[in-house]
Amino acid sequence: MKKSFIVIGLGRFGSSVARALEAMNCDVLAIDIVEDCVSKIASEVPHCLIADSTKINVLRDLGAASIDHAVVCIGNSLQASILTIMNLRKLGVKKITVRADEEDHKEVYKMLGATEVIIPEEASAISLANQIISDTILDYYVVSEDYAMVKTSVGKGFEQKTLVELDVRNRFDINIVGIIKSDGEFYIPRGTDTLNPGDVVVVVGKKPQIRKFDSFLNN
Repeated sequence: MKKSFIVIGLGRFGSSVARALEAMNCDVLAIDIVEDCVSKIASEVPHCLIADSTKINVLRDLGAASIDHAVVCIGNSLQASILTIMNLRKLGVKKITVRADEEDHKEVYKMLGATEVIIPEEASAISLANQIISDTILDYYVVSEDYAMVKTSVGKGFEQKTLVELDVRNRFDINIVGIIKSDGEFYIPRGTDTLNPGDVVVVVGKKPQIRKFDSFLNN
């Protein structure tokens, strides 16, 4: 069954989220109080409406109570974000991701019932810093405050080993969830699979442990 989402606030960030979810064949309802914001993405997100999320009756009439996940992207109004979160909670929406522009707002949103609060610029800055600090980290995605998912390359001097021999779970407390071979083929590895120089590995774990593993692969 498809997951259903409501994206509230269609500025640059919100409209990008709505487009991405629509492209992944999710059920997406996108709303904004500004007509121009709605019209800009209406051709890409069919269920796109002008609506005021600070009014609970509006959200109720739109069927927000049956939505799996709400994404609140009202970046320029603390009051509107607060009222929207409260309305979604009253309607019983269990998952609410909220965009915040300031660190001080994160705790406010969480206290009101947001299940996840993100600062897009902050997340992008962290990802960039972690990529440029190492020549071998190709992509870096912040999963939470402590954890990340990283694509990192295997150095030319690395000695071929199986994943069982590497024992990365016990040695580094990380998990290899994917390997990309030199021909671009991606697969989910088994313990008997080998890691070779030139491979790219997709790793999940705590950030300091990932950096240690990256150093191990490329020393």
